[in-house]
Amino acid sequence: MPQPTGSDLHIDTYLSNLGVAYMNEPSAYIADRVFPVVPVNHRSDLYPIYQKDYWFRDEAKKRAPLTESAGGGFELEDPGTYYCHKWSFHQDLDDDDIANQDDVFDLEDDATSYVTEKIRLRREREWGANYFLSGVWGNSLVGGTDFTQWGANTGNPITDMEDWKTLIHQATGLMPNTFVVSRRVHQIVKNNDEIVERYKYTKGGVITAEILASIFEIDRYIVGSALYAANSEGLTEDLDYILDEYSALLVYAAPRPSRRRPSGGYTFRWRRPRNGGKTGARLPYTIKKWHIDEIDGVRVEGNMYEDMQLIAADCGVFIGSIFSDDES
Repeated sequence: MPQPTGSDLHIDTYLSNLGVAYMNEPSAYIADRVFPVVPVNHRSDLYPIYQKDYWFRDEAKKRAPLTESAGGGFELEDPGTYYCHKWSFHQDLDDDDIANQDDVFDLEDDATSYVTEKIRLRREREWGANYFLSGVWGNSLVGGTDFTQWGANTGNPITDMEDWKTLIHQATGLMPNTFVVSRRVHQIVKNNDEIVERYKYTKGGVITAEILASIFEIDRYIVGSALYAANSEGLTEDLDYILDEYSALLVYAAPRPSRRRPSGGYTFRWRRPRNGGKTGARLPYTIKKWHIDEIDGVRVEGNMYEDMQLIAADCGVFIGSIFSDDES
């Protein structure tokens, strides 16, 4: 006797509780953690730079009764400047597609996430291309030349770190507090014999970023693991890490902006006032949606006003070629 089977009983539709979209985890982006954010009220302005040596010069003297005290002053260098460039990206959605979508889809919400990811990706690549490289910071070191390259059985990250911290401290009076590594350097560090020997009995032998920060006696050990597509649209997929895989950066990053405290870098962020008001958006970027009659569609657009700047090159040491492929 004939019975209904297969497609007679069920027509495949999209699940309402599951979808697959690849993107970086928010924690993979590290640019504005290394260059602390300075909220600014104007798109461009100046900031003072104090001449360093005045603050380290020993000039106080003994003072005899009824005599004047020793005195002096300090000078300023040429002021620093910033200009918050506008970074933007949009996606257009067809009115017909929005009206015809099944309940499982929310095209405007998808577009918001997509545009947001593009803005985050742009910031990270901008930082990596300009500040995670040799020749920018006060000191640039090369593995195999300035120190023994790290591997499972080679190099000593702990003693090397002490030497690098001294370079920054001796030049600035500040102890570096942040170590930024690529994903592959992190793999090398946590498997190095010197590191493993110290902490092999802790938490089942799992060496975390927090433990490594403690070992190196710094506040933050940050792994930059964001990916980007190196291929153009339509070509074979080629995902690669944004940060150079052989490198690291040791830096003093101010916990918060301060009038008399340097930092390796800052991110100047203008939060443009809305509708003539005086208060800008709280988020690092703004998302706008509006209808465009000429194309019968909705535009979802992200905008960000930022200027990432190197502030104090002597607050950083860039380390290249930390390991060789033989040790990876």
